Amino acid sequence: MRSTTPDRTLATAVEAPTRGLSPRRMRDAASAAPPSSTVKSWRQRTPGRLARGRTDQNLRGELNDARAELGVPGVVVGIIEADSAVDVLAVGSASLAPERPASAETVFHLFSGTKLYTATALMLLVEQGAVDLDAPIQRYLPNLELTHELTVRQLASHDSGLVDTLRAFVSVHRARADAPSTTEALARYRLDKGTEPGGGASYRNVNYALLGELISECSGVPYAEFVMRSVIEPLGADAAFSYLPGMVERQATGFMPRWSPVRPAMRWLMPGAHQWLPDAPHGRLMSLSPFGLDTASIGGLVGSAPGFLPLLGEMLSSEDGLLRADSKREMLTAHASGAAGIMSRDGVGLGWKRGLVDGVEFWNHEGGGPGFCTETRLYPSAGLGIVVLMNLSQSKRLSRACHELCESIRQAPGRSWLAP
Repeated sequence: MRSTTPDRTLATAVEAPTRGLSPRRMRDAASAAPPSSTVKSWRQRTPGRLARGRTDQNLRGELNDARAELGVPGVVVGIIEADSAVDVLAVGSASLAPERPASAETVFHLFSGTKLYTATALMLLVEQGAVDLDAPIQRYLPNLELTHELTVRQLASHDSGLVDTLRAFVSVHRARADAPSTTEALARYRLDKGTEPGGGASYRNVNYALLGELISECSGVPYAEFVMRSVIEPLGADAAFSYLPGMVERQATGFMPRWSPVRPAMRWLMPGAHQWLPDAPHGRLMSLSPFGLDTASIGGLVGSAPGFLPLLGEMLSSEDGLLRADSKREMLTAHASGAAGIMSRDGVGLGWKRGLVDGVEFWNHEGGGPGFCTETRLYPSAGLGIVVLMNLSQSKRLSRACHELCESIRQAPGRSWLAP
């Protein structure tokens, strides 16, 4: 396929700058944020080696080839190793009109990769004794009208048997508008349908819409505030649930195929938004106006590639940090069997999906929706974390390309993290 972006592209390899809580149910608990010495900010991390070796040139070429073949305006890849080395590579464009190159600082929607931050916030509440993973969700949200009793663990591992409400999880608002609360967002989901829980993993956004409301209830503050205060800020991450003042000029423009079959359905899927979300045609692409996702806990984060790397560094560490080591092991343990991802087909942990390639284990979460496609991935045995950000609406083809790119990075010759 020919590129649908202008011939002039900028391929840059950037060495990234390196790395009061009063909950309703735990007013006497310690603050959720760990001591500052416990968690390394991405600004404190040291540059990696990709930008100084032949591997960088190979990867940059592969990125440009993939970008052109897939018709993606811009791609940014962030890489972190267990020894804290960080690298970011960017190719293509963050915006087409005006032309603006993608860079390490470009801000993308993470979409469903946000569920990893929701799961991390959940585990903080578990550590503080505010939530029991094996307790029914009705203990904390007694007014729910559910057909079956569900545990918190079943929700976090997509083993609830619930079904999604399409118009609820694709609902968006203008970037500068107030976002709905978790209660308001959850009210759009049908909770009275589904099968018996415990039948195996079946990926559903409603599970994390419920967990967002649980976090709000058990922390005593709105979901986004808790995650920002207890996860994002302690990690020093360049991420937020809305475009902060310093992010506005760095945001990537989202694009979708101009003749996408999704566009006619937007009138039904996104009543109201279908009138303002499509912005302007650019050849075979349609740019989208800035927006936010209504259900923040399922996919509301925006941020840069280096901003999403600190959580991966935290999960690669075997020591206590933002989370205790045993909590991180719990997250990277399959609690539900079955396939929940496009390429991760071997069970689900808490937030993370498990996959195997030639016997090498990875944990990931795809992300995508209008205008953006992302991949967040860990290779624990290789001590490697990768985030891939693209400003084109997700498709299975793009997610498979993200998988192939991650595998190319893992298998690159001469890397200290190359798995045997």
